[in-house]
Amino acid sequence: MQLSRITVMLAAVLLSLMLASASAQNRLPEIGTTGASIMSIEKEQTFGDLYMRQVRATAPIAADPVLEEYLKDLGNRLVREADDVRFPFSFFWVNQDQINAFAFFGGYIGINTGLIAETRSESELASVIAHEVAHVSQRHLVRNMGSMQNSGPATIAAVIGSLLLSMVSPDLGMAAMSGTLAGVKQVGINYTRMYEQEADRIGLTMLARAGFDPQGAPDFFGRMAEKYRYASKMPAMLQTHPVSEARIADTRQRAEQMPRPLIRDESRYWLAKYRVQTRHLKQLNQAALTNAMANSNSDIANAGRYGLAILLLDQSQPEQALTTLAPLLRRDPMNAFYLDVQTDILLALKRYDEALAMLEKAYIREPNEQTITLNFANAALEAGKPDLSINLLRDYLSRDDDNVLAIDLIINAYRRKGDSSSMFEYQSRLYALHGGFDEAINSLHRAHKQSSTELEQRRLQARVEQLMEQKRQLEQLR
Repeated sequence: MQLSRITVMLAAVLLSLMLASASAQNRLPEIGTTGASIMSIEKEQTFGDLYMRQVRATAPIAADPVLEEYLKDLGNRLVREADDVRFPFSFFWVNQDQINAFAFFGGYIGINTGLIAETRSESELASVIAHEVAHVSQRHLVRNMGSMQNSGPATIAAVIGSLLLSMVSPDLGMAAMSGTLAGVKQVGINYTRMYEQEADRIGLTMLARAGFDPQGAPDFFGRMAEKYRYASKMPAMLQTHPVSEARIADTRQRAEQMPRPLIRDESRYWLAKYRVQTRHLKQLNQAALTNAMANSNSDIANAGRYGLAILLLDQSQPEQALTTLAPLLRRDPMNAFYLDVQTDILLALKRYDEALAMLEKAYIREPNEQTITLNFANAALEAGKPDLSINLLRDYLSRDDDNVLAIDLIINAYRRKGDSSSMFEYQSRLYALHGGFDEAINSLHRAHKQSSTELEQRRLQARVEQLMEQKRQLEQLR
């Protein structure tokens, strides 16, 4: 499904939610409220879930457990310091070199890999995430609908649809916006400015509370504004988050009044950044990584060595990668970043028993850690032990049931075991997470045919009916 079609569908869904809420309240929403009269928290979560399914199906999401775990930890540290949190937050990476971050209904926050590549400290990265968390906690997207209360339904749908599209593709979103009424555009601009200022203020407080350097916010946005001052094409982030000298000055003044941490451990940030730049964006070559290894900052030097090990592995040189990574692993044998690469190296060398022993030790210590669990399950699968892989993944999915990587792994494990019924059942879950309800239902029908017990057939039939109901609800919203 193309992004433009997604925009039309989501705009229609959103408009129906808005009109239903307004009708129930029998009054127009007041500007400045938290949006409760426009859309309930429950409906916002429903809509966010729908949009996330479409994002999974269309956006180049970076399926990387190490980076996912890092971003989730970083994001949740900020959420813990936020006020007015009404639902759990979900953070995900979009593998694009554009500098961008966006938030939408239900606590979903997307971060482009290009953003971390552009930042110079973890506090800069955290400042952008805190800003997006503030947009969600203050329900700015919902509240912005109130600014268009005097416009017709078609115009509202067009503006909201364009806004949603601009989150993932700012150029397309801004172009779509140009077709709306000038007056509505001006109202949207005015409210965007107001919400950006509010997100700056709240995000900055959140940043300082979480132990980051509040100067990270004005440093990053100030550098971006200066870098692209005369550019004919702005980065995605500056299109959807316009900055001005006054706004940067205000943020810097506020930051100067806040305490700054004397020392911060940014070792994981640098590992994440170099992993992104080496593996996902392909920005660093061997010379650049070797040069980083000589940096006086030990965190950057270690990240350079780590990136070089990744590069060598990706270039099918596992022996050289093993030698390069060895000093890091000796100093920090339980580091998930290192364990992930070491696992891939050992599997490339077909040293399965060594990989399993290493991961079993790490798993006993941290049984709920995503990177360790998924690597352990993958190593078991490569070693010809699908039952071990299935047991690990079933336990993990009981806590994180929408983890796409875990579901994909367990599908492969059941395929190798020859359990077609279970394989089709998990295929159904994967389709549903990407918004493919028809495919999900068809997979469950196939699982039903392969099942061997009446109890199992009844359970699968109940799941079919549940998916059919979800599909009906979606069609009614459309």
